[in-house]
Amino acid sequence: MAGDGSRGHLRARLRDGERLLGTFVKSRDPLISETLATAGYDFVVADLEHSSLSAGEVEGIVRACDAHDVPVIARIPATWLALCGALLDAGVTGIQVSDVSSPGAAAAVRAAAHYPPIGERSLSLSTRAAMFGAVPAAEHVGSSLARTVLVGQIESAPGLAALPGILESGVFDALFFGPTDLAVSLGHPGDPGHPDVAAALATATDLILGHGTPLGIFCATADEARRWAARGLTLLAISTDLGMLRGAAVSALGQLRAPR
Repeated sequence: MAGDGSRGHLRARLRDGERLLGTFVKSRDPLISETLATAGYDFVVADLEHSSLSAGEVEGIVRACDAHDVPVIARIPATWLALCGALLDAGVTGIQVSDVSSPGAAAAVRAAAHYPPIGERSLSLSTRAAMFGAVPAAEHVGSSLARTVLVGQIESAPGLAALPGILESGVFDALFFGPTDLAVSLGHPGDPGHPDVAAALATATDLILGHGTPLGIFCATADEARRWAARGLTLLAISTDLGMLRGAAVSALGQLRAPR
């Protein structure tokens, strides 16, 4: 399968502490994802939580990104863990689960995303991930375990409180901050830069990086990503496909309509 080598190496790149730059994809049209893949991103996140994307549409996104060796992570809410198998069968490299708030929730992610004896994922070989039966079962199970990336999103007060247990569970290849929802959870909706939110993120950052776990965050701008990279974060998702499209359109119109 095109791109398989790149997808298999994402876990190693995370472990090696490489800075990885990506973006969120919400558009159902795989042409948008393919266009972004040609830009040189290290990964894209297909956002099933805040879009109308389906598992079938994510498969099209994976196929488009595979052509340029760009791995796809699928983000889902914690209540959609039943989709993990279908998304991994479609060829996504990893699963990012929103609002992980307990060690038990982390264990549920492991169960949904991995085959027995580690987890409870159901096996079918007539899938894109198994090259529609061309890969023997034992080889497919082994390679899936080796390459599947699991990312736990921390974006609530309960998630912050449960961080020690979540880290000790060893489920996640990386953790990821969701500042927008964290601000809501801490009582400051619409203000992710509030001092309370900043202090909580700083404390959590020290704990996670001190544990040796790779850490990521959603950044609205490249400047914001640079600031977080300077603090040791390595999984940096910058803006979204639709956000960048609108931003470019507004900028172009502003330049054209500005008085001379």
